[in-house]
Amino acid sequence: MQRFDSILRALAIASGIPLVVVITNFVLANLSLGRADALAVDALGAAASLALLAMAAAALGREPIARRLGLGAGRLSPASIAIGTLGIVGLSHAAETLVLWSGVPSPGLARFDEALGGIPSAQLGLPLLALAIGAACGEELFFRGFLQRGLATVLGRSAAIALASVAFGAAHGDLAHAAAAALLGLYLGVLAVAADSIRAAIVAHAANNAVALFGVTAELQIPQGPLATPLSVVAGLTLACVALWAVLRSLPEQPFVLQSPPGSAD
Repeated sequence: MQRFDSILRALAIASGIPLVVVITNFVLANLSLGRADALAVDALGAAASLALLAMAAAALGREPIARRLGLGAGRLSPASIAIGTLGIVGLSHAAETLVLWSGVPSPGLARFDEALGGIPSAQLGLPLLALAIGAACGEELFFRGFLQRGLATVLGRSAAIALASVAFGAAHGDLAHAAAAALLGLYLGVLAVAADSIRAAIVAHAANNAVALFGVTAELQIPQGPLATPLSVVAGLTLACVALWAVLRSLPEQPFVLQSPPGSAD
């Protein structure tokens, strides 16, 4: 009977996904939206679908959905979460610099820049809600909450972080964007394990997306040149490493263990 109830609960949650798709397509097809708002609606629909998929899959297990997805308070202090957030902003800067330096085109990032470049701050409400908060919640629920935590029970934490990061990157489409996203996924995966919760990853992810959004709307340019590019990459990577080291050092009593035996994680 309990198993049957779990299946019904999962189906009820999953039934929201087609509804989200229909509403998203209806809004995009019938409302006169600017490029920024259209991008935001599309992103919000994708994020909601990922969140519902993660919750539906989690409902099939024996644990409560919130516990299965790692939505507890975790063991990182607000200060440690802030430091972890600073680190991913540095890593994101380094990754974006490398993408520009490589010269590999990224249609996904180009679409982001074209839709948001130079728009006034008064029009940032929906993009900020969708691309920062919505995307962070949906993607972290699925990739770090459902996928990584599920894989960790079978393969151990290291393999789970790696595989969830590859999946996270692949979900971003083109090669350049996927590579940058996978790198950020590794950082977020370690942060989620350190926190024993995905809340820290959600905060860091949302803050990083918000910084990127404001950077594009303000049309800020990443320094480029024979000296500026490598220095920019080194500075970003250094900030990320130092921040992550500080977060791991702050863990109370129980040491951070990246590799756990399969079946014992989470």
